Amino acid sequence: MDVDITVRGEVPEQAREHAVEKIGRLERVVDSPEMRARVVLSQEANPRIERPSRAEGEISLNGPVVRAAVADGDPIAAINELASRLERQLRRFVDRRAARARRPREHEAGEWRHGDLGGNRPERFRRDPAEREIVRRKTFATHPLTVAEAADEMELLDHDFYLFTEVENGLEAVCYHRDDGRIGVIGPRGIGWSGSEDGDGIVREETRVSGATALADVVAEMGELNHRFMYFIDDVRDRGNVMYLRYDGHYGLIEPAAS
Repeated sequence: MDVDITVRGEVPEQAREHAVEKIGRLERVVDSPEMRARVVLSQEANPRIERPSRAEGEISLNGPVVRAAVADGDPIAAINELASRLERQLRRFVDRRAARARRPREHEAGEWRHGDLGGNRPERFRRDPAEREIVRRKTFATHPLTVAEAADEMELLDHDFYLFTEVENGLEAVCYHRDDGRIGVIGPRGIGWSGSEDGDGIVREETRVSGATALADVVAEMGELNHRFMYFIDDVRDRGNVMYLRYDGHYGLIEPAAS
């Protein structure tokens, strides 16, 4: 498997070679002739950051992509943990693919099952709210998904949350990891979700924010309450968006692609 390495900061050559070896071995997990991997190794110079070595990786499987990001005290440890997390993601991908092949066609969406969330995510830099900026906007453009499929995709991508278009009503919703360990999904007011679990164990709820919201108001609430993320309906396009706190302390914005 080809492994492309990008280095940011003072990362030793030994770490780069170790990443090529560790990530390259993962080709044994999946039978895919067109696997490609990309790894970004970063070394923070800020002495206030407790775990300055960051390793991010993604493996393309000729369509599907698995991703993970970790931070540790030194680059070798970060690479080892990254390889472990990517291997778990790949094995879940293989298991799901096998399960779907055995599943009757009318039940393709399946039932979401909780995976290993891991405990070595990078720490967020504690930036004063007055210094935060929206430094990157992401759009999502995907086919509509069921809630269970969105939860499955969130796990596959190793994300904390996942903005998607709900297949039954065509509205944007966000799937996320709840503090109680369960999966939750938030949709707009009027979508008909009561805050209870369905048969797949996912808690469905409507947003507590009433009506469309200006971006400036979302930034103000994020700064005051330090949410991990905030789902809202924007006042410009009347579409579901997610504002989130990035690991560098700034904000990221995920919004639907222009239709």
